[in-house]
This record gives sequence, structure tokens and C-alpha cells, in this order.
Amino acid sequence: MVPDLSVVDETYDTNITSSYFLSIQVDLDGFSFSTLDPVRNKYIQFKSFSFGKITPDELPGLTERIFEQNELLNLPHKRVFILLPSPYSTLVPSGLFQEKEAGKWLTFTHQLPPDQKIIHTRMKMADAWNIFAVSDKMINLFRRQFPEPRFFHQYVPMAETRLAISRPGAGRNQAIINLQKKYFDLVILEKNNLKLCNSFEINSEEDLIYYTLFVFEQLQLSPASIEIQVIGSHPDFKKIKQVLGKYIKHVKQPGLPGGFQYSYLFKEIPGYKFHNLLSMASCV
Repeated sequence: MVPDLSVVDETYDTNITSSYFLSIQVDLDGFSFSTLDPVRNKYIQFKSFSFGKITPDELPGLTERIFEQNELLNLPHKRVFILLPSPYSTLVPSGLFQEKEAGKWLTFTHQLPPDQKIIHTRMKMADAWNIFAVSDKMINLFRRQFPEPRFFHQYVPMAETRLAISRPGAGRNQAIINLQKKYFDLVILEKNNLKLCNSFEINSEEDLIYYTLFVFEQLQLSPASIEIQVIGSHPDFKKIKQVLGKYIKHVKQPGLPGGFQYSYLFKEIPGYKFHNLLSMASCV
């Protein structure tokens, strides 16, 4: 498979990858991975592939082909982070969470497709646990490929990275929209406290506008004062961002995540599209 984007800094050293952090994101849209040198806190490699129109049943096979064809994914790494976006997720406050009850929490809020694996991840800054479901085949595939991969849902980098850099009780209210082809994720931070995490199915930009403004109304948030950051991947990304701007005053498209150094080659990488992938390393 031919990548859409591929950059490797000249300082990348295949002899010391066991000291590097590897981040991977895979879904029906594509497969992306990047390498962080934690000693310098610097991203030094990135590669992404687009899949086009595929079915969930085809995803494991395509992922396996990428493993076979990319040497960097077969080298040892100090840590491996896997982002598996999913519309099936819920948050439970830390005080209520019990590992043995994780499946019950998720099936209470969602009707899950067959052959799903339930994963849970602690969100330290939000003082909550993120419970989500992804393909059992994909989980098994990554566990065969890597000794101890850590799995993440998109809510974690969306919320945790922003909670970590702001002072409690301070700053403008924020909303983060993560666009996917069939749904979008909405995270609301109010005075740097996590107010809402939710996902909504969409078929057009009108659906996104409706759900976003409905949430604002329910939470009594002013579209004139709140700031929205739009990230993610969608065929009509620019159009959706423009339409949002008609209803909400402060709509931004962020670049590469803060808190890291980047190889000069990363100027080619659209930060908004891979924001969650490149934020995972700050969530541990």
C-alpha cells in the first residue's frame, strides 16, 4: 500500500527504537502512525494511509498488510499507544467505577454490534473512566503485534490534553468537535471542568449544527462566547467548519498539538486531522 503522507526525520535511529513511543490510529477512514522520541520530547516520524470505502470486516486484513509492509511497525518500542475510534462509549465517575461492572455500564447506554471487546481507560484529569467497545479482531491483532499495547478512545486525547494545560475554574468555556464520516464527538469544558462527552450520528452538516446547538441550549452555553475547536477527518471538513462559523462566533482549526517538539518535516502534516493521534503520548 502506498501512503498518503510519509516523513522520517534524519535523527530517527532504527537501532534505538526501544526507547521510542509509537502512536497508532486506525479506523475505516485509514491507518496512521507516528514516533515520538521521549528523551527530546520530539516527533520524528509520521505515516498515514487512506482506505477509501471499506467494510468493518476488511479492516483487520488491511491492518495486517500494513504491519507486513512497514518495517518500522515491526521494531521494538518502549511504549505503544493505539487509538481505536468508536461511537460506542460512556464515561463513569471514578468513585462509581468497578472493573467487573464495565460491560454493564456500556450495554446500558448502547446496543453493541456482535464480536465487540469492551475496554476501559482511566481519565486522570477528568477523574473518570472511559468505557468503550471496539472490534475483538482488531484488539487481538494489535496484541499479537505488540507486547503491551495501550488502547485509547478518542475522548481521552480530546479531553485530557486540554484539562491538563488549563487552570481549574479559569478561562473561556471550550467545545471540541471531532469529525468522523458517520458521526461526530462533542466535548464541552466549562471553567476547565469536563461538562459533557458525547457522540452523535450525522448524515449532513445540518445534523451537526442541530445537535451542537441543542447541547448548547441544554447546558445554557452562549454560541457568541464559547470557543469551538474542530478536529478530525471528514470529506466535507472545510464546508462543515464554514457552516459552524455562521452560528458560533469563535470557531478554530488547531494545528499540531502543543507540548511537543516536531521535526521540521511535520510542517506537511495537517495537525487538525491527526490531533488525537499526536496527543496520545501526553495522556499517560
